[in-house]
Amino acid sequence: MDFSSILFSKNNEILKEAFTHISKYSSGEIIITDEKFNILFQNSRYIFKDNKFNILNLTPEFINQNLKINFENFKNSEKNHLFLKLIFNDKKNIINIPIEVHICKIRNKRNTVKGYSIIIQDITQEIKNRIQKETFIDIITHDLKNPIRANIQVLELIINNKFGEIEENVRTILDELLNSCKFINYMADNLLIRYKNEFNTYELQKEKYSIVNLVKEKCNKLNNILERKHQTTELIVRGEIKDINIDIEEIGKVINNLIINASEQSTEYSKIIIEIENKKDNINVSITDFGYPKKQEHLNEIFEEYITCSNKFRKIGFSLELYNCRRIIEAHNGNIKAQDSNNKGTQITFSLPVC
Repeated sequence: MDFSSILFSKNNEILKEAFTHISKYSSGEIIITDEKFNILFQNSRYIFKDNKFNILNLTPEFINQNLKINFENFKNSEKNHLFLKLIFNDKKNIINIPIEVHICKIRNKRNTVKGYSIIIQDITQEIKNRIQKETFIDIITHDLKNPIRANIQVLELIINNKFGEIEENVRTILDELLNSCKFINYMADNLLIRYKNEFNTYELQKEKYSIVNLVKEKCNKLNNILERKHQTTELIVRGEIKDINIDIEEIGKVINNLIINASEQSTEYSKIIIEIENKKDNINVSITDFGYPKKQEHLNEIFEEYITCSNKFRKIGFSLELYNCRRIIEAHNGNIKAQDSNNKGTQITFSLPVC
């Protein structure tokens, strides 16, 4: 006899007792119903029976959600799991509770649906945590980035002799300060991208632009960073490259991140090669460094959050940069991959659709 036969048999007192003990340790509501949504077991964390023995009779307790239609559509579909976020009206305590609802079909050996398991979880604390994180984003945006940008602008004016000539040893110190401020600004940008993705507040502002010109602009701005390791870039453009519809700022961050990553992974006096070519319906941009070769299994992971292959620069930040690159490219309906470059370094290629 399979589990579903025991669960839905008339003589299931032992299972009821087991369910009662298990449900004591659950913070959420656990409900087991038959195939018609009649409630068999329930631990009544939020929803009390009040002679309502069918889950579909509970729909008035849910705000702005036709629960009955969702359940009926799920029942008639091929799906085995349904996930909903709802607001539950707790009339007893006169409050509204944000909840998550997970509904799974229970099948027998013949794959026939015999009932449903329903787990309801209060997500009030999760929402509070989200608000705290959003507040943290605002702090980074306003309280941290604005003074950093101001410092960068002032340092650039001083270095460019806008307030008079400065000695070479002073210029060297100011260059280091400027690079540090730019790095902090760069890291703050990556943190913002990370949390915008998490909260689905990430909106692209697309317009037609030349990817070739964008790469040139980023290479020029990064010269001071590359010069510290005596590195250079070489741009190779293959064929006619038309303007494409992109979020200029976000794709600029991808190019910026990948060049900096290539620089950090490479030795001094090395070259970073950037190739742009038209491949049918996509524009491919490849950035190749001649640093330390990596195994392909490691390269398959570098776009995951908090993963880094760097032995020399073992920092969370660098893995976050590549993770953000993937999210930005995917938001543009493109793709990104890394591969070994003939055992001489790493090549990262991203593709963007022409249309």
